[in-house]
Amino acid sequence: MKIIGSVVKILVAVVVIAALLNSCFPFKKHPTAQLMIANFQNNKADFERLLQLFRNDSQLGRVAYDFTRPAGVTSPTADVPQERLDEYRALFTKLNLEAGIEGYGNKRIVYFIASTQGLSISGSAKGYVYSDDRPDLVVENIDDYSSDDGTSFTAYQHIEGNWYLYFDYED
Repeated sequence: MKIIGSVVKILVAVVVIAALLNSCFPFKKHPTAQLMIANFQNNKADFERLLQLFRNDSQLGRVAYDFTRPAGVTSPTADVPQERLDEYRALFTKLNLEAGIEGYGNKRIVYFIASTQGLSISGSAKGYVYSDDRPDLVVENIDDYSSDDGTSFTAYQHIEGNWYLYFDYED
């Protein structure tokens, strides 16, 4: 019984220390806007290819390295050949998209997810966006932007044409 109690105390201590270290010294940072724009410019044809693949696969709402999500209730399954998913994932690797691609409905806006931190309910994500329409909050540099009140926001930085960078922050 004493051994189990000691093991539990050690595990709790390790978890607490890891959480403190992670909050004080983040192990991973989002890539800079400058680096992301250079990546886009060097690989624009592949970003365009990925956009077309995804828009053509209307049954898909999200593709990541380890899962796919159907586009909606009307398509409860996403019947996509493995070769096609392999093509998506090869493009993710080439384009540095650690969390894949996402878009729903008519896919007038498609997110190319380059980096994530934290949880979806309290964290952030950064990546590229193709949008048929200009997003609401377009800023000069997403690396310098934060909301005045510190609350959640999604900011965009124009790259060219219908292409933007985005930074999504959830408080």
